[in-house]
Amino acid sequence: MEIQTIISIIIVALLVIAFIIWIAWQIKKKGLKQFATEMIVKAEDMYEQGQNSEKLNFVIDKVIDMLPGVLQFFITREAVKNFVQSVFDTVKKALDYVPKKEN
Repeated sequence: MEIQTIISIIIVALLVIAFIIWIAWQIKKKGLKQFATEMIVKAEDMYEQGQNSEKLNFVIDKVIDMLPGVLQFFITREAVKNFVQSVFDTVKKALDYVPKKEN
């Protein structure tokens, strides 16, 4: 086989693997939202007010532990942090919601 053919096969294989990982992450993420919410509540209970970085790190570690080993290799801590932060923001927005008063 020619080098160009081998390179093309490798690129296609990597793209397929990346797509499979992305699909698995999307499926897992739906269940992870509930798990992350539960861990946020647990962290709020475990740590004192003001220990926000400890709370965040606790939740990130727990979410990373929930991921299958293969996904842990490809998903960065920063991506998990962003995910946890978005879950937290959604929960906080829901809890802070105050209905508008009717006139």
